[in-house]
Amino acid sequence: MCYHFAMDALFGSTNRTDILVAVARLGETYVAELGRLLALRPTEVVRALSSLERAGVVATKRLGNTRVVRLEPRYRAKGELYALLLRLSESPRYAGIWAGVRGRPRAIGKSL
Repeated sequence: MCYHFAMDALFGSTNRTDILVAVARLGETYVAELGRLLALRPTEVVRALSSLERAGVVATKRLGNTRVVRLEPRYRAKGELYALLLRLSESPRYAGIWAGVRGRPRAIGKSL
C-alpha cells in the first residue's frame, strides 16, 4: 500500500494524519517526541491532538509537565484503525522517521 494524499482528507490534515501514524507506530508517546519526529512545533502537535481527542481517536494524560498520548483503547474501530495506520507507517513518506525513537522523555537536567 502506497501513501496517497487522499488519506489526509480522511483524517482532516497532513498533521493529523502524520500524528495518528506516529502514535500508532510508537504505541505511547509524548508531544515533544511527536514534534521532533515530524518536524512540527509543539503548538501544531497540541492543536492536532486536541481535535483527535475530541473525535475520540486518541487519549492523552498528563504526567507532570509531560502530555502522554496513545490511541484511545475504547475507540470502536481501534483494531481496524491501528492496522491501517501501521500500513501507512511503512510507506515511503515515513521512511527514516522511526530510527532513534526514544521510549520516554529525557529526565530533567540530563545532558544529551
